Amino acid sequence: MKAFAILLGGLILLFHAAFGAQAATPDSKRVALVIGNSKYVNAVALPNPANDARLIASTLRNAGFQVIEGVDQDNAGMHSLISKFTEESYNADLAVIYYAGHGMQVDGRNYLIPVDAELTSPAYLKTRTVQIDEFMAALPADPAVGIIILDACRDNPLARTLAAALPKSRSLGAGLAPVDAKADGMGTGGVLIAYATDPGAIAFDGNGVDSPYSLALAKHLTEPGVEIQSALTRVRGEVTETTQGRQRPWHNASLGREVFLGKPVAETASPAATPVADAAKATSAPAPVASEPPSWEVEQRLWDEASKRNAIPYYEAYLDQFPNGRFATVAKLNIDQLKDPATGKQVAARGADDASANPGSAVRTC
Repeated sequence: MKAFAILLGGLILLFHAAFGAQAATPDSKRVALVIGNSKYVNAVALPNPANDARLIASTLRNAGFQVIEGVDQDNAGMHSLISKFTEESYNADLAVIYYAGHGMQVDGRNYLIPVDAELTSPAYLKTRTVQIDEFMAALPADPAVGIIILDACRDNPLARTLAAALPKSRSLGAGLAPVDAKADGMGTGGVLIAYATDPGAIAFDGNGVDSPYSLALAKHLTEPGVEIQSALTRVRGEVTETTQGRQRPWHNASLGREVFLGKPVAETASPAATPVADAAKATSAPAPVASEPPSWEVEQRLWDEASKRNAIPYYEAYLDQFPNGRFATVAKLNIDQLKDPATGKQVAARGADDASANPGSAVRTC
């Protein structure tokens, strides 16, 4: 019976290796641009975008992305980062842009706000902001895949300042307008655009150092073997549950193929994926259990249990087994949050009491 189990395990691992090879190419070029703006000069500072950006940057690096990262960027800094990303991602197979900070829409067009922006004139929309169209233009052409994640759904005092200067013929909408994910070319690549919450709804920063949305992204976005739209569905479900239905992330896409941001299953599976004959030979001389690292399935189960319990011993148990695991950054942040006597609230409950929080700080409005 033991020999049969080992033989079956070998067959499963070989199957995963064959499947994982189709999910992603080891030599594919993957580039990401991550920007988080918190310290606004002419508006209330936002607590978490910079932390959210660092978390997402770390998550993407661990998944094999070359990451171009910037925190608290002024107008010149944001445009410089976009230019660098455009050049680095020109021949990439997969390119990702993540932005956290203030944003607004005017006449159905979206604008992202650098930390030094002062929007006292309608002309400043052209000269002192970044249009989302610039993000779209920075993505590589088909057959590459481009992904934009917008966590810019915050109550924006700069928008109120601009509203007073706009002529009546122009319309200042709440939050961001939906962006068409249409891509040019043969359609084998495509574009996906994800938003922290539904249009006109509220997105929460949470009580800790990261928002519920960024925490869910860090957990699900690079799961091995999970297609990106399935990952974003998991993000939506987790954030919806965490915020008791008051924040519902969404996305729209025009992808021509399945896209996997995480490493292939074959790369994260146990190195025991040797030929079946070798696996069968192991029955005569069983190796100590500790000699082979646990597979990614074991890591996922351990993390799921820690997330469900949301207690320090479970997160520490995960880190003991996987100190450099896919969820290690989130586990450490959750431990810090649970140890903090000032909040004393579990990360899983973040956002539940934020409906009456200070506008422009802990509440983001789309």
